[in-house]
Formats: sequence, C-alpha cells, structure tokens
Amino acid sequence: MNNSLKTMAFLKTIAIYIGIVIGGIVILFSLPGCTDSCTTTTTYISYNPIYASMAKLRTQVDVLPPQPRESQGKIYVFGEYLLLSDPGKGIHIFNNSDNTNPTAISFINIPGNVDMAVRGNKLYADSYFDLLVFDFLDPTNISLSNRVENTFSTYNNQFGSWSAADADRVLIELEEVDMIEITNNCTTRSNQIFFEGDMVFMDASSSFAKSASQPAPTTGVGGSMARFTIVNNYLYTVDDNLMHVFDITSPNNPDQKTTINLGWGIETIFPFKNNLFIGSTSGMHIYNIDNPEDPQFMSISVHVTTCDPVVANDNYAFVTLRAENGSGGWCGNTFTNQLDVIDISDVSNSKLLYEFTMTSPYGLGIDGNTLFITEGDAGLKIFDITDVSKIDENLIQHMTGFNAFDVIPINGTLILTGNDGLYQFDYSNLNEIKMLSLIPATL
Repeated sequence: MNNSLKTMAFLKTIAIYIGIVIGGIVILFSLPGCTDSCTTTTTYISYNPIYASMAKLRTQVDVLPPQPRESQGKIYVFGEYLLLSDPGKGIHIFNNSDNTNPTAISFINIPGNVDMAVRGNKLYADSYFDLLVFDFLDPTNISLSNRVENTFSTYNNQFGSWSAADADRVLIELEEVDMIEITNNCTTRSNQIFFEGDMVFMDASSSFAKSASQPAPTTGVGGSMARFTIVNNYLYTVDDNLMHVFDITSPNNPDQKTTINLGWGIETIFPFKNNLFIGSTSGMHIYNIDNPEDPQFMSISVHVTTCDPVVANDNYAFVTLRAENGSGGWCGNTFTNQLDVIDISDVSNSKLLYEFTMTSPYGLGIDGNTLFITEGDAGLKIFDITDVSKIDENLIQHMTGFNAFDVIPINGTLILTGNDGLYQFDYSNLNEIKMLSLIPATL
C-alpha cells in the first residue's frame, strides 16, 4: 500500500473523532453575517508521515539505565517495585521499598508499548503486534526471554488502525515540516485536516495538531486504565475491539487460547473475583471466567458514547464517564462528565442505579468503602461509598494543586499519576492524608 493510501486510511480514522467539530463549524458558517466578501485565514501545520518496519522495531528492545520520561502513562505495582509506562516508548522501573524515596532502576525500551502485567518472575508487555516476555526475577537485571510475534492482529493509535499483515510499514509518528496560511471566504468551510500527496495538514489550533507528534496516550496490581490483567494462570488483554486470552501456566511461553470480539471502542479491563469488567466508549461489559480459557458474556450496561474506566466490589461497579479524551479531543458525541453506579449483584442482569455529576473524571480506585476518583486538573476526589445512593453528599477530601490521571490504592498508600509525575500519599487516616513522595514528570 503506498503512502497516499496509508495517509487516506489515517485520515478516515481521525474523521470519526472530529465529526462533532466539523458539525460545529457548519453551524457557525450558517449564521447570518457571513457573505462572499468575508474571508477567514487558517494556519495549518504540515507533517511528514514517518514509517518503520516491525523487523527494525524488534531490534530496538533494550534494557537501559534510567531515562528521562517524555509523558505519563499506565502505572503498575509489583511488590516493592513500581512500573510506569512512557506511552509508545517503554517502561520505567523504580524500587519503592522506601515509598518516601523511590529510586529509578532502569528503563525498558519497547517501541509501541502501551501496557504491562507481572506474575511471578515474568513481565508481560506489548510492542505493536507482539507480546514480549521479560525475565523479572531480579528487577535490577531484566532481560527479554521471549517474543510472540504478531499475536495481536491490529495495533491502534491516534494515527489509525494498523494490521499485522502490513507490519512492514507502521506509521509511528508525524514529523512537523512547516506552517502555512490559507485564506477562504466565509462560505467555504475550512477543513481541520487535509492532505496533498503524502503530506498531512492539520489546523494548528486543533487538538489533533497539538498531539500529533506524540504516541497515543496497570501477580501485580494495575490501575483502572489498564488493558492487561492477570488472573491466576491467565493473561487477559484488550485492544480496540478484541479480548485475547493467554494461558501462562508455562510463564515463558504464553499460549493464546481465545480471541473474543467485544465490539468497538474497548478501553479498559478490571478483574474482580471470577468476573472481568470491561470498559468501552459505549458501555460496561461483564464476562465470567469460571472457565478461564473461555470467558462468557454476562451482560452490558449501556451508556452514552464517552470514555469509560471501571472498578468494582461485591455488589456495585463504579464507572466514570468523561467527554474529553485527555488530548483536547472528544471521547464521543456527548458532554457527559459523571460517575455511574451499577448494580452487579446479578452479573447477568446489571442495572444502572445512580448517576453523579463530576468535573472531568479519569481513573478511579476502590478500597473498602472508599472511592478515589481522579479529575485531571481538578485534582483528586475521595468519597465514602457506604451509601451508594448518596455518594455526592459524602465527599471526604478534594485534593487540588496537581493533575491526576489514574490511581492505585494499596495497603494504605495511594499511588497517583498525572502530568506532574507520580505521587504517593499515605491515606491510612483519610482526614489527614500525607504526601510521601513525588517522582517528577521529567528526571
């Protein structure tokens, strides 16, 4: 497939997410006052698509000394170690035996990495279409022990969806080339994105141009944004529309048992007891894993199109719905920002019980009757959920002054990641939460 066709595929994918913006532009230009004599000038940034082959990318996996972090990603806790992903780049490893002074150990360079999970002495991570297995027995001496090639049939990022069958050319970034200005009259609609030949042009004021050069933005414990999770001898992973089930009884040789089509817009996976709770842009799916090799669909709680991580306890699932996707773009055709409480006492018949208005909820974590919700630039909110019908009346703390993306509450320590870095708080006394440490966003 030539560059023009690749770029066309990319543009079609992006178009789905900018439909609401285009609609707004159409309405704007339909307002009275715009005549043929009126002109508008739009500044565009031109980009050169950069491709790489999987053969080359596979040679770049390496364990390096601690490196500067380019962006904040997924968090994962394994014993006294913290794993922090750098989306599309790899995984930073920290020794957290003293959580007041975590120390960087190494950086695993993994092109195309999004997620990770650890069981025993093995670390599992994705690299575009491949599943990698690392020897993690000694986290100070990590080594790649196996690679299962093309185990994921597609790789999805904001550049589009790519097939393992076309792995010789994967679009890995857009290189900024130049800025141009185009003047149109008021009756001519200005496109946010267009192309000429192999070049991509994006409106400089759009959220897509602002994030175009960045890779698409957790046995251990992952955060609510995780796409990898391990339950007993099985690794479950989700991508945009599939769930992959791997038997890891032989830890170094993952055996893919089942692939389940979940529909579109799949985002997160959360295990609780013998069920998997899967967040998507259209609803929360529940799959039972009494037969771990063959998860069985139990029910779905449908909601408006929006971003959707989930956590659960014995009787309820808690789902945050957010209109904005974190990069300035919409998660769907809605402005909904809320917390949903879903009755899962009968997982075959899940029911929405309550909705509570939020500011801009991202990840969430649960510890007993305490629910932690990250609110982006609005910080962290902590609720008592003893009475799920009155969560909005039982705010314990609203901590501000930092950006909050995802959380893991574990043994009285809250691990929180955001644009500022990775925070750790002692929440053993919810009325006097104390900050323990901060790993800054850049080392």
